[in-house]
Amino acid sequence: MTLSEAAGLPTEFNPARYSRVASREHRRGSVRVRDVLLDAYATLLGVATIGALAGGLVLAMRNEVAKALGPGTGGRRTIVAADWSALPDGAAVTVLLFAVLAAVMAGARKLGPVAVASAEGYWWLSLPVDRRSFLAGPLLRRVGLVWAGGAVLYLPVGFITDLQATLEGQFLGAAVFGLAAVCALLVSALRQSAGNGFPGGVSGAAGGLVLLAVLSFFTRLAAAGELWPSAAALAAVVGLWALVFARMGAIPGRELIRGGGVSGHAGAALYLMDTNELGRAFAGTPRGRTTSRARRWYARGSRTPFGALLRADATAFLRTPGTWARPVLLLLLCLTVLLSAGQQPAPLQLVIILLTVCAVVPALGALARQTAVTPGLDALLPLSPALVRLSRTALPAAALVLWSAGFCAVLVLLGAGSPALIGLGALAGVGFGAAAVRGAYRPLPDWTAPPTETVFGPVPSAQTGSLAQGLDAILLAAVPLLLGLFLGYVPGVLLLAQAGFSAVCVLLVMYSRSK
Repeated sequence: MTLSEAAGLPTEFNPARYSRVASREHRRGSVRVRDVLLDAYATLLGVATIGALAGGLVLAMRNEVAKALGPGTGGRRTIVAADWSALPDGAAVTVLLFAVLAAVMAGARKLGPVAVASAEGYWWLSLPVDRRSFLAGPLLRRVGLVWAGGAVLYLPVGFITDLQATLEGQFLGAAVFGLAAVCALLVSALRQSAGNGFPGGVSGAAGGLVLLAVLSFFTRLAAAGELWPSAAALAAVVGLWALVFARMGAIPGRELIRGGGVSGHAGAALYLMDTNELGRAFAGTPRGRTTSRARRWYARGSRTPFGALLRADATAFLRTPGTWARPVLLLLLCLTVLLSAGQQPAPLQLVIILLTVCAVVPALGALARQTAVTPGLDALLPLSPALVRLSRTALPAAALVLWSAGFCAVLVLLGAGSPALIGLGALAGVGFGAAAVRGAYRPLPDWTAPPTETVFGPVPSAQTGSLAQGLDAILLAAVPLLLGLFLGYVPGVLLLAQAGFSAVCVLLVMYSRSK
């Protein structure tokens, strides 16, 4: 035993490096050079094919945007007729970049940028070693992946939306956006040490959001050819890295293990293409506090089993944390993009609205995803499976009725059409609520079925079919709503069609069987 170990001081031993070297030595004799070269060839060929397809799609969309912004488009039909000409060019793209950076920060806070697996945490965190020696390496690798992912994500957006930027400017903007994504990751790493000298809660997140807002603006400046934004973004990354590295030892062990558990859970869900399990990995812990109102709610009782189940589902739904955060933020983001991007053609605005709906609907199915894990408990209830599914649908449908009606009310105020669109949106909300529950109860991907051979290679058709359940109901319920927004008025037959489509979505939830 060394003197530092006897005194309880941290040593320089790095268990992560030792385990990595030992694993490499163990696998060295079983790896053949031919297999490595074949894997590298297949990977490069796949990346080149995907890059060529993506490049052709980006160029085609860039040409369409150039045509839309060209002369002779003033009389084109638009959904939102408001024209905020006082906003600078690229305001909508800047808002989108800020939204992506905020999502990176929120997602990284859930995953735990600085994290260890459960086994590593129980073994390594109890050793008398300096934690920074084995925590800095994985974080540095995540920083590299986030920078590369952010840069690649920005390139198609920049080429489509910024027609005046040069090729060098586009790559410079991509590099700066990658640095901004790294800053979002490092800010969330700083928030892991909240309570030990770093502000937590709203105050800790507010400073990070301000920094990300500035960096999203710097990205557009860099794409325009300015060099100083890249230097400022790099300085922000270096400063944040120094702060994070100095505070790694202050992150509680339970936070490190929690982040590792969520990261492993989310990684396994992505590998198995199970979006419901991915939602459960990011789900928050329901509030367990009781109130006098909740006690009075339960004291009333129910006369029927369905009423009791509906009362329990309503209570659990209202206690689920963050129910309205994602729908409200996405609503504000969609409206900002519609208003700040100029006079887009109606099909493009409808696509933006549909993407917003597709992103909002799964958020209201969080409780249904939790109950779908244990179908045996639903089978014990003295109710048919159809009534159980109907009870699960009631609260998401009510919430999405309010959200859709509010969304359409704002669009009507902005000149989208007649006030009858509000009623059309309310009817569509019923179908969206059913789609949320249908997606939550989708069957697990069947990995025993062989993939289907196509010209692009083998495609896991059985798995993609499972992922489509829920999305099909969203598209079915959205067709009359999008048609009404396109027309600008609501005929009576369209209201009947929307009611019928929403009823079909509810029946699909009630009587579809999980495989």
